Amino acid sequence: MVVSSRVSIPDAARLVDAVLERSTGKNSFIHGESHWQRVAAASLTLLPETPGADPALVFLFALFHDSMRLNDNYDPLHGPRGAALARELHGEAFDLEDAEMSLPAFACEEHTNGGIGPDPTVRVCWDADRLNLWRVGIIPDPRFLSTEAARSEERMVESPGGKSHDKCGS
Repeated sequence: MVVSSRVSIPDAARLVDAVLERSTGKNSFIHGESHWQRVAAASLTLLPETPGADPALVFLFALFHDSMRLNDNYDPLHGPRGAALARELHGEAFDLEDAEMSLPAFACEEHTNGGIGPDPTVRVCWDADRLNLWRVGIIPDPRFLSTEAARSEERMVESPGGKSHDKCGS
């Protein structure tokens, strides 16, 4: 069971199964389930160094942010579709105050726009995703990382030979 001050996920496996059942992009090598897992793992390394970030909300982001991609190329509405899926499953597979649903929805909707997170939770969400740009040969640009933890040298370079990139469209 995943519980935080804001969200309760009584059965995380049930939630994951519900997302996988509805996902349009779960099998993608670039943006699919393995990427969601890597984003969740990256967030675990950022959370201890980011006071105020909510681990359960970060988990929700990792699960939903790329779940509704139609392809691995240009798909500017995948984040809003992922947020819509989160809203659909809200109350069914996880409990969250209606007002609090705006935070993971915002994180999903805006994660490809290159911004710096306005909230510690959103910062961890976006940085965990951007730290996974190595999978497409890109070293994250520190200007687009929101947390000090993410800007550390060992976290930014996951794969030798990556190239610097100024967009964060993961």
